[in-house]
Amino acid sequence: MNPLLLMWIPSVLAGSLEGTDAPHNLDKLYESKRVAVLIGVNDYEDPELDDLAFAGKDARDLALSLKQRGDFDQLIILDDSKATEKEAILQAIDKATADLQRDDTFLLYLSGHGTLTIDTREGTKLWFLPSNAQLSEAKTSGIDISWLEKRVAQVSARRRVLMMDTCHNGRDKSSLGESTNKQLAGLKGDPPPPRSFKAVSESEARLYAAQYYQPAMEDPDLKNGVYTHYILEALNSAAAKADLDKDGLVDVTEAHDWARDKTIAHTGGMQVPRAEYRIVGREEIYLAGSEATRTAAEKALLTAQDAILARGRVIVNGRSRGVLPELVAIEPGTHTIEVKDEQGRRLMRRTVRIQAGETLMLEDLFHPRKPGWEVFGGVGLRSGIGAEILHPFSTGAEVNRYDPVEFADWLEIGLHARLAYARGVLDEQGPYVQVDSGEFSLGASASLRLLAGRALIGPEFDLGVPWRVFTDTDGLHRQTSLNPMPGLRTQIRLPFGKQHLTVRHSFRMVPFSYDGEWRRYTEQSLALGYGKQD
Repeated sequence: MNPLLLMWIPSVLAGSLEGTDAPHNLDKLYESKRVAVLIGVNDYEDPELDDLAFAGKDARDLALSLKQRGDFDQLIILDDSKATEKEAILQAIDKATADLQRDDTFLLYLSGHGTLTIDTREGTKLWFLPSNAQLSEAKTSGIDISWLEKRVAQVSARRRVLMMDTCHNGRDKSSLGESTNKQLAGLKGDPPPPRSFKAVSESEARLYAAQYYQPAMEDPDLKNGVYTHYILEALNSAAAKADLDKDGLVDVTEAHDWARDKTIAHTGGMQVPRAEYRIVGREEIYLAGSEATRTAAEKALLTAQDAILARGRVIVNGRSRGVLPELVAIEPGTHTIEVKDEQGRRLMRRTVRIQAGETLMLEDLFHPRKPGWEVFGGVGLRSGIGAEILHPFSTGAEVNRYDPVEFADWLEIGLHARLAYARGVLDEQGPYVQVDSGEFSLGASASLRLLAGRALIGPEFDLGVPWRVFTDTDGLHRQTSLNPMPGLRTQIRLPFGKQHLTVRHSFRMVPFSYDGEWRRYTEQSLALGYGKQD
């Protein structure tokens, strides 16, 4: 054998052994996270940039509120001069977002000086200034706001927030370079608004403390930036008032609306916060509220990546709700979902039950539902005319093969085989005669599917052979007859993955021939079953 191969085998085996613990950590690895990077720049190297009083405190105070009131589990605070240098800020953002997944939440907050530049080709551009920025070299030492917008939009987390307490007009939390001041002096009125680098994408919010050409103020009495102060108020002391829909949560729009109105009033209209939203998803990006309350308020999502469905229109309970592949947010519960193509032809129709926070890929419904099987065990109770010749109670077992009907998703058919048995003394034969009785039958059922197939009700029809065997003074007796057995069955299925537990109740009419006479009794049975899809 090749000696290199011999050297390689132990390392492969070692790697395999080391990996055996991985499955135990998968739940922790993939559970949703709420991550925030909070940046507050107080101190600046450039003498042209005045130090700020409360930017670092803004970041720390907001971090505390997000941890206590918003269940954020990872908070990265950058508030000293070294940590707020440009490279340190960019590295912190990269590190915080490197392993974020689809169901996570990410918030980026920045408080500090801003500035703007005017270029004949690029137009007006806005910049956030790190602690080592040079005002005269904003293009190389500052952080482009449009780049920040793009960077946040690229984060894998579905819910993303960019929040900035800064301004770009040369006053308060802003400074303008000499060349920019000269250009502004030659303009009539305000400079042209900046061109956004990237439009707001789904489940994203951008909050700005002021319009692009207004000041963002700090207030010694508030000991915070004005806008940040009222954001904190919305998450804490005024949470009940900011929570406009009274769901026990403060989402990003409610927090901004509260802070905007309070900031306008506090500054006499000199500072007007602005926001851009496009909230499409199962959360409204909550900033305050417990995990349990957030989960209860979550919506469910419908989406598809299948090429056939990609341009289809989604219809939920008869109402058009959007065009794929966009996310469609719906309330949890049972819904009839249709997808139609551009010509209005139906591609699929299913009744499904969807949970809060669930993301349902519609292509999973597009494929035909698979048949399955069930095994039951239970007891039966006989009553009525004719029951006295059999035992009142019997034990039974059943195997059922069921198959959803593809063209009618509300219907399910099944084929089953049933065995029943009982033994004991019957008054009919006397106190010393042991009677064995039972039944073997084959049958079919047709059930109406309710609650996305979790509940079923419908008729059943069996062709069965009830029998009795006993020995008395006249000898051995064997009594059997072939009989039709109509009935009704109801079932409740409790799914877990592709498996389920089933509770079934059946009611049947059973004829039986005894001593040349036909008799009839009714039977009710209760059974517990286990099932699995193919």
